[in-house]
Parts: sequence; C-alpha cells; structure tokens
Amino acid sequence: MSLGRIAVLVSNDLAFDQRVRKACATLQRAGYEPILIGRRMVWTDPVSIDRPYRTHRLWLGVHRRLGFKRGPLFYLALQIQLWRELKSLSSEGDGVTAVWANDLDTLGPAVWASRRFGWSIAYDSHEWFTEAEGLKGRPLRKWFWKIWERRCFARIDRMITVNASIAEAYAQKGLKVEVVSNVPERLAPADPMPREELGWPVGQTVLLMQGAFMDRDRGALDAVRSMPHLPGIHLALIGAGPEHAEAASLATNIGVADRVHVHERMPYDTLRRCTAAADIGLSLDRPTVDNFRFSLPNKLFDFLHAGLPVVCSDLPVAGRFVNENGTGEVALGGEDDVSIARHIADAVQAVLDAPPDTDHLADVASRHHWGVHEEALLRAIHRPS
Repeated sequence: MSLGRIAVLVSNDLAFDQRVRKACATLQRAGYEPILIGRRMVWTDPVSIDRPYRTHRLWLGVHRRLGFKRGPLFYLALQIQLWRELKSLSSEGDGVTAVWANDLDTLGPAVWASRRFGWSIAYDSHEWFTEAEGLKGRPLRKWFWKIWERRCFARIDRMITVNASIAEAYAQKGLKVEVVSNVPERLAPADPMPREELGWPVGQTVLLMQGAFMDRDRGALDAVRSMPHLPGIHLALIGAGPEHAEAASLATNIGVADRVHVHERMPYDTLRRCTAAADIGLSLDRPTVDNFRFSLPNKLFDFLHAGLPVVCSDLPVAGRFVNENGTGEVALGGEDDVSIARHIADAVQAVLDAPPDTDHLADVASRHHWGVHEEALLRAIHRPS
C-alpha cells in the first residue's frame, strides 16, 4: 500500500541530478510514490525521462527557442512554473501528501504548497546556497537570497544537507539539521569503458575530473595547468560549465592539447564506466567561497567506489576526509595559478609513487554509501511547525 505521493522539486535538469535520483529511489523503496519535477535545458528534450516513477521537465521560457538559463527571469519563471505544477497536482483525485524541495531556489513554492494544501515538507540543501560561487561579488543578489532563505526557514523546522560543516552553519539558524552525504549507491563494480572508445591512451596514466557543472574555481583549469609538469600523463574532463568550456583552448595555449580529453556530461551509468577506466580522480575546488571551502564533493566518493585514489585540494572538509581515510593525496594550496598547478602535479606524483592499496579503498567505500543514510533521509518527511 502506498504511503502517499511526494512532489520532488529540483531547479536543474533532473536527468543529470544523481542525488535527486537516489532520493527518489529511496522514497519509492520505502513505499512512497515520487513525482519528480525539474526542467529541460533544450526545447527538443523529451518532457519526461525514463524512470520507474512519474517525471516532468519544465521549459522555462516565453518561446520554444528562448529559454531562461540564469538570472532574475530564470528564477522568477522557475517559481511560477513550480507553483503551477504543485497547484495542478493538488487538484488530482488521489493527491500529493508531501513536497520535497531540493535547494533554496525550489523551497519557496514548496513552502507555499505546504501552507495552502497542508502537505508535509522536506528540505534537502545540496550546498551552502547563499555562499555559492555565483553570488561572489554580487552583494545585492546575495542579500536577496538571504532574505528569501530567512522567510522560507520561518516555515520549516528541520532540513537535511550534505556534510557536517554546512549542517553546523544552518543549525545556528535554529533548524534541526541532519547529514545525508552525497555518496553513491552500493553497486557492483562498473565494467571499464574501453579507452579506445574514449580516445584515451592505453598503458598511460589518465587523470579524471568529472562534474555536472564545472563552475569558476572548481579546478578544471588548474588541472590543465598542471599538465606541463606531468609529462606522459593524460587528463580527462567530463561535464559542463564555464571552466569545462575553456579547458580545450587553455590546453592548446600551453601546448598540452594532445594530452587533454574534454567530454560532455553523460548519463550516470556511462560515467561510472568512464570513471572505472581512469587511474586517479581529481577534486580541486579552490577555497574562494564558503560553499567550496566546506564542501565534500560527491566525486570523491564516485572515485572511491570505482577504486581510484584521489588528489584533492587542501580544504577543511574534503582534505581532512582524504587524509584521515588514506584515499590519496592533498595538494597544498598556492598563491597563484603557477604554484597551484605545481602543487597539484606534486600530489599526483606522490600518488603514483605510493598508491593506496585497492583493498583499503574498497574497505573505505564499504563504509560510505547511500544505504548508510537512507533512514535519515526518510525522517525528513514531516509537517512544518
């Protein structure tokens, strides 16, 4: 018997959000019926995607060829469209009983629906939203989001987030916060993608950085700059975003284009196979904003589950995890692009000289997987105070 239908809201392309996919799978296994609502980035993309539950992708634009991708019009269109979807769901016969908001930009419509329709509400903050890179140097936008956050938080009493440092920051606002780390499901090892199909060299070391959105200061360009210091080693970048888009031209400018392989983001099952084909994973966020400084990137765990050692930037949470668990090397920080690239290369060489034992990596992975957190995630379904 169903425990009820849950409207799950996400502001990005729901086809690529792995945390949301895992949350919906957990809800479904527990007896709920998730209805996943996100957006499509391209007009010609299908309205729904192939999942064992109902999905709907919104087009945020006034014209089929003109979609809002960012900025005030994007966020305004998102709030309106999500609210319309929730109102429509409320009128269905066997309706929704709860709404699950992923990140601050979907929380407003969720709060409105909770108040108007009496639904339970859950809030999953995937990042420290008001300290994100996109708000750096934009005090007016940051002020707006902090005001928005304060208004929304007045209607909820608890939330979940991705690591203890962010949880502690939000707990100071009077919320009860639980941690559900963004770790992979415990799956059978992926069959490595043949390197010939990827254009990667056979018999040479391949470093891998992956990310659905490689924003400024996420380390993709730092990884490229490290390549002159690592002769004979190749770098693969899989994802999207500003640094991803600039990586190929930078590689050409510094003479390493033949050793840098840039791929568009890809479905999760394909990405797992590509990860398994690499040798070392890279997680190189710079500490330019608190959202990066206190993050624990999910790619660290994707690499761990694929049996890859990692090179991680020297951040309070991510760096401590790598050091305490012996899963790779932490690259020292630097004052400029040149020193950062040199320290990344030194850390890569240290991993090559003394790689972590594969059995040890497997043991660490066995303690960090999605199933460990499912109970905490299910406790997030509650009624606001």
